[in-house]
Amino acid sequence: MSLFSGNWFWVGAVALGLAVVMAVLVLAPGAVKAGGDYRRHFSGRVGHGMKELLLFVDVDRLFRANLLLCLVACALVWLLTGSLFLVLVSVALLGALPSLLIAHLGAQRRKQFARQLPDAMMLIGGAVRAGASMTLALRQMASELPAPGGQEFDLLLRELRLGVTLDDALFSLEKRMGCDDLRLFGAAVRIANESGGNLAETLERLADTMRKKMALEDKIMALTSQGRMQGWVMVVLPLGVGAALFAIQPDAMTPLIHSWQGWVTCGVVAILEVVGLLFIRRIMAIDI
Repeated sequence: MSLFSGNWFWVGAVALGLAVVMAVLVLAPGAVKAGGDYRRHFSGRVGHGMKELLLFVDVDRLFRANLLLCLVACALVWLLTGSLFLVLVSVALLGALPSLLIAHLGAQRRKQFARQLPDAMMLIGGAVRAGASMTLALRQMASELPAPGGQEFDLLLRELRLGVTLDDALFSLEKRMGCDDLRLFGAAVRIANESGGNLAETLERLADTMRKKMALEDKIMALTSQGRMQGWVMVVLPLGVGAALFAIQPDAMTPLIHSWQGWVTCGVVAILEVVGLLFIRRIMAIDI
């Protein structure tokens, strides 16, 4: 009987092995295609974002580094927890990390550019008042203004040297930076080119108005800082409590990451956390 049972064990093992091989052969083309599609999507999205940030890094190397990071993190999570749910969460978070990081860097770059815009206008206004042409004023300003403002205006000057009109170059700059104050600067320059007027005085008044607006925005940010901090505390507190409960009562908390009911609970909690954070940020975002 034991021999018969042993034979059936080996028959089952061979059948299972054949099933795994057949599944790999069937799913491999689809997996390869999906991997290629993801790589092209990653290269297009991340590559475009890095070009806008003027960061010249090999996108393929970045993709391989991100893939290696995902594999190492998934292996560590699986060895430490044995939870497929946490492995999938790690893959999702690390896969989205490059896009989130580039979006954050882009937002910081645009914010810093908006901060430099009044100084740029004052430099252009001073040069124009001294008798310089608009192109010469832009060149002098770009050489004195630090990054990212100096980089963006230097790119505008390169477009002008390639034969692009000033209006088109300004539109391109406005599209890259997405700054409302920059649109006012572009409108002032276009009006001065078309109908004349004292461009230096216009730019100086516009720069003074922007500085007052930024001072008011800083005051609003200071007054709403407590509310924004409450939003982040609301997000971090459940994670901290969950980690503490896992350390104190691991047996009671294990079903939360090893059963589909626990996965659903974690998903609902994550959705509610994100919705709550978005609501708080929306309430605290006061547009001027």
